[in-house]
Amino acid sequence: MKRTLMAAALALAAAVTPAQTAPVVGAYILAERGVQGVEQLQPGRVTHLLYAFLLICGEGERKQEAEACKGQPNFSIAPHADQATFSAASERLKARDPKVQVLASVGGWGGSDPFFHLAATREGRAAFVKHATAWLRAHPGFDGLDIDWEHPGNNGASNGVQLGSKADGEHYVALLQDLRAGLDALGRDTGRRYALTTAINSSREQLQRMPMGRAAKSLDLVFMMTYDFFGPWTRQIGNHAGLRSVRPGDDTSLEAQARNLRAQGVPAAKMVAGVAMYARAFDGVKADRSYAKPWPNDDGSVPYKDIAALQARGLKPVFDAGTQSWALVGDGKFVGYDDPRTVRAKVAFAKKAGLAGVFAWELSQDNGEILDAMNTMRP
Repeated sequence: MKRTLMAAALALAAAVTPAQTAPVVGAYILAERGVQGVEQLQPGRVTHLLYAFLLICGEGERKQEAEACKGQPNFSIAPHADQATFSAASERLKARDPKVQVLASVGGWGGSDPFFHLAATREGRAAFVKHATAWLRAHPGFDGLDIDWEHPGNNGASNGVQLGSKADGEHYVALLQDLRAGLDALGRDTGRRYALTTAINSSREQLQRMPMGRAAKSLDLVFMMTYDFFGPWTRQIGNHAGLRSVRPGDDTSLEAQARNLRAQGVPAAKMVAGVAMYARAFDGVKADRSYAKPWPNDDGSVPYKDIAALQARGLKPVFDAGTQSWALVGDGKFVGYDDPRTVRAKVAFAKKAGLAGVFAWELSQDNGEILDAMNTMRP
């Protein structure tokens, strides 16, 4: 009897204890792009697939969720039909590729306002943990949660309401601690281990608001959003996903932001380097690197799979040795992007620095070339 009980205890411990894993090759996938990207993934292409996004009902909820959230408990997960669709697609993916982890990312830009409210009290955190773990129980195609709170201390008035306080950093740590405890309790009940990860802006400015060394103790992985260094919100052009910084001392690069996190005490083995499957483009570029407007749309975003079409229109690829990045230039335009060469350089950096791996935003924007380059992370 003792031997049987010991075996059961060991099996349970294995279910709720993190295991050593292969290098991370992860990708976010937007719900509104449909499940085709999940269905087309072949075994071994990714280690982590992140569904974006789960959204939250209650104080701070988006106007778009008002109808779905009618009658729902405060700080519960907003119901949407695509959640069941993606969960089923994820189960089919895991049948093809049993090692892949599928995580549900909560929040995102525009969907993070409820975090400022729910994380501020013990009761709010408890309600969210209760509803989030119940959601995982009801959607067995998912293996854990990714918290994409943008950003503790300052939401950038993403929905027209400015939120953020100095207390947010401590609230963020407490939320992750409570979620880790809740996920472990769920795992003891279901015999599974549920992952907890986060996606963060890893700039010095943001990390001053977030005690990431302490936060990381509750996390399996930290996805570094090392892209969008330049865009319509900056006064000058630049490659938005550079490996190295434009100027000494700034931190508009993967290399600099990895140093930022290490300085905070985040273990390199939990850090995942960000790769962009899209460009940021500008028009009316002047000699002083100022510009007239983003191009070809309001946010200046161009899927990587459309880069070849821009070259066919006459824009020329130019390599910047300083930042180790590529751009298309011509006709007053600048289109900064990651391509397979820069991704392989990021992979080489991640390996040398002992990082967990690489991930990308966002899978539907790739033609397969970026993901191919990311897979050089593997032995």
